[in-house]
Amino acid sequence: MSKSINPKILFVTTPIRPEPSPFPPIGSLSIISALKREGFENTHFYNIDLLRPDYDQAIAHIKDENPDILAISAVVSTAYEYTKKLSLDIKKALPNITIILGGNLGASAEIVLHKTGVDFVCTGEGEKTMVGFVNRWQETKDKTNFENVHGLAFLNSAENLIITPYSEALEAHQVYDIDWSISEDLDQMRFYVRPKQDRPLYEISFIKDPRANEIKRNEKSVVTMVASKGCVAKCTFCHRWDPGIRYIPVPILMKRIDYFIDNYDVGFIDFGDENFGSDHKWLAEFLKEIKKRDLIWRVSGMRVSTISLEWAIKMKDAGCSAMYFGMESGSQKMLDVMGKVTTVEQNKSVVKWLPANGITTCLQLVLGMPGETRETIEETMEFASFYAQNSEDTDPNRLGLNFAQALPGTPLYEYARRKGLIGSSIEDEEKYLLQISDRDARDGETFINFTDYPRLLLEKWYFDLQNGTRNAFIEKWGIQSYHNVIGNAHSLQILKKLQETPIKRDSGYFAFPQKAVEQIKALEEGSNRQGGSVKDTGAEMPRTEKNGSSNVVGQVSLLFMFFRKGMFRYIPIYFPRFFWRIRFLSVVIVWVNSVKKGGIKNSVKILLEYLTWKISNLFPLIKGQPFVKYISLRRIINKNLVPEISSDNPSMAKLRKGR
Repeated sequence: MSKSINPKILFVTTPIRPEPSPFPPIGSLSIISALKREGFENTHFYNIDLLRPDYDQAIAHIKDENPDILAISAVVSTAYEYTKKLSLDIKKALPNITIILGGNLGASAEIVLHKTGVDFVCTGEGEKTMVGFVNRWQETKDKTNFENVHGLAFLNSAENLIITPYSEALEAHQVYDIDWSISEDLDQMRFYVRPKQDRPLYEISFIKDPRANEIKRNEKSVVTMVASKGCVAKCTFCHRWDPGIRYIPVPILMKRIDYFIDNYDVGFIDFGDENFGSDHKWLAEFLKEIKKRDLIWRVSGMRVSTISLEWAIKMKDAGCSAMYFGMESGSQKMLDVMGKVTTVEQNKSVVKWLPANGITTCLQLVLGMPGETRETIEETMEFASFYAQNSEDTDPNRLGLNFAQALPGTPLYEYARRKGLIGSSIEDEEKYLLQISDRDARDGETFINFTDYPRLLLEKWYFDLQNGTRNAFIEKWGIQSYHNVIGNAHSLQILKKLQETPIKRDSGYFAFPQKAVEQIKALEEGSNRQGGSVKDTGAEMPRTEKNGSSNVVGQVSLLFMFFRKGMFRYIPIYFPRFFWRIRFLSVVIVWVNSVKKGGIKNSVKILLEYLTWKISNLFPLIKGQPFVKYISLRRIINKNLVPEISSDNPSMAKLRKGR
């Protein structure tokens, strides 16, 4: 059936985090750019993730656009519920529309195609697939004719799942070749490129570097870019479509950087790569060129096996102010289960080298992987204490703690299915996807418990890690240094101002306590810019220790305000010594918090689970089977050490395996 020569294509994003991210939608923009280069000029972009319209408004906009093809970008599997509702409602309103989905949610292609309004799923890199798909779409509606378009999944006329071979990978120089006029014409670049004083990312990553505060950088902007695509690692909780890694050739990358320098006066860059600098030849060339541009930059994703003291010094010299790593655990057993191919000693080396050379970092940890025990958690706590005691400038609240979340296309997800923690049917899997939709892996409400311990104890470990890290810092550096780190001048007046200001939900980059501290700092600076000084208020923040005594009245007032305003998460930050002294009650504190989070019914359930576990420990003979082996979950799955599910659709095998 003949189609229009230039079909109307509309790309839409789905909300990723509670708040819009400053990370540009580079996947969608790259594919739109590729389509336009091939002559499909009638391609448009509706950035729901950034604009956050009401749902009905989003539906109305898409109906008004009336595209021939709707391309939904669902970069995370937690977008399932929104994607399902959107696709079904659009299909109902525009029955002749063709809907194709891309992003990591595509790893659940069988569910998406059976349960939503999506007609096709793009499996893997989308640039070549979408061009081939649209070319074929112009010629026919018969899905049989799409079987030679690489990178697609769809249901044929007999409702059988068809998954074509992956598309050929882009060459390195083609990776993220974006026409930024797409966002410029939509007036959206002002969100992705912003003055440093308007961007929280600047506070997190650049402010501690003295070079960032030089007068010549006062008016400079901050932007997020990427220098590569993919990762050399195969972490067992991480899904990706791309095998290996491609580094954008340095000359091409510098042209892209120069575009932002020339057009937006950029002086700060956040490199949002997953695996920056593993190719040391590329890294050496990059450092030589980036240094010429006198920029301050940070690295969001790097492997501890990539860096050395020598490379850290070279990167600092070339303008690097911060590096972040997925260290994940302080237990070698857990690192092995995660398939990190790194060591605890490498983790320790990084947190030792970087502060010593004026480079900011933080801990990002994953808790509750299969095989996690009290002993492995204690090893991670020891590592977190090492981190806190390594430098007096370390903020012990900067812990990115997440519970292990099983995402489709990962060994962790397959392990959960095979152990019966998710279920084997399409209905079971969809129920799980709905459960994790629009939720954060950190929220402690939707994660699967992969351990032999009760859920309440896992959440206690989470709390104890935060509590112990703060105490380790105070033991080494003292309570005064602790208050200096979190903001020594924060008064009761500033805290009240904070409560009067709407508190945004955590962006997802770091744990909430750090976000809280940043907001307090912002309010403090706002007060100072208005001509007042926080210290002039005479209401200095009450401290747990002051010249050997306690400011009891001040502490009680502050505590009362936290309770009255419902600011419970602030309490452990501002009363760290108290919570350390009552750590024997932490399981009670965590349970009380569970009542607030999940209600009485849920809290009673997890309490009964905990009490049952306590009783079962009195009878070792009735304990469950131990974890299989402390090796990579990928090997456990590939070797069928946990039996596979016989009812699985064989067509899904390669999507379940991941790349």
